[in-house]
Amino acid sequence: MTTTQQEKGLHDRSAGQRVAIIALACATAVWGWSYLATVWLLPEMGTASLVAVRFVLAGLLMVAVRPRAVFALGHRHLLAGLSLAVLLGLGTLLQVEGQRHIPPSQSGFLVSLFVVLTPLVAWILFRTRVNKGVWAGVFLATAGLAVISFNGVAMSLGSWLTLAAAVAYATQVAVLSEYSSPDKVFGLATLQVLGTGVLAACWAVPTGIDLPDTGAGWGWLAYSTLLATLGMYAVQTWAQSRVSAATAAVVLACEPLFVAVFSLLTGAVLAGRTVAGGVLILAAMYLVVSADRKVAPPLADPLALPEAPAPGTGFPAPREP
Repeated sequence: MTTTQQEKGLHDRSAGQRVAIIALACATAVWGWSYLATVWLLPEMGTASLVAVRFVLAGLLMVAVRPRAVFALGHRHLLAGLSLAVLLGLGTLLQVEGQRHIPPSQSGFLVSLFVVLTPLVAWILFRTRVNKGVWAGVFLATAGLAVISFNGVAMSLGSWLTLAAAVAYATQVAVLSEYSSPDKVFGLATLQVLGTGVLAACWAVPTGIDLPDTGAGWGWLAYSTLLATLGMYAVQTWAQSRVSAATAAVVLACEPLFVAVFSLLTGAVLAGRTVAGGVLILAAMYLVVSADRKVAPPLADPLALPEAPAPGTGFPAPREP
């Protein structure tokens, strides 16, 4: 390969990473708006019902669109997808249960610790190395989240449940970055979404499943199901096939910032600490975009079986250019 070809490959990978980061930031914006939709839906639906209906419907729609995507995953990607579903489902349920015992500000801060936990979990599970620039972005994003939401922490049952949720989210982000590849995006996203819905449905069994009572409620449920769940979890799965887990965690830290900005539309006041925290988070994103050099994976499944040897040789047949 010539020097010019190598430079072109590096440029293409860098451009792919930037597109992935932008896509992931857009997903956090959609999730930020869906937070308000959730607030408006909760008077009509219980928490467990909302999560169950939203994720199960989205998962079933994904199966209907591409019914063979899950079966095309292969054994190891199938196990990875089921693990992602358990992690995302547990994180969601533990966070919601913790919110019953502690104030929202404390919950927001403890959950945000997944940003700094993600690179640690990625190193423990996969020995994924993180360079100094990305670590700087991780700590800067964590500081920004602390500025936005920290009002002191008194450890209690709710605090420990929320910390467990942060660990689950961090592990989910780390596993997703490790196993996601462009040709496995839809299957992994489908398993993740549908599995989370099934877990939430099991949690909702004692009280039953509630549905919206108004047309507006059904409209917000449709938004949460189609865009915030079906669409954005597919976007997240694709984006994390292009960027490292630590970078993804920093970008995902933008969600509370979008929640605060969109809250202005409901008459909320943008506090000075929110602005300061937002500046720190944006600076963290700039650092990771500049520092992350993860190579984008090939389209082929990295967990696929080795290629068969070429006839008459002990070596794999050469790839077509």
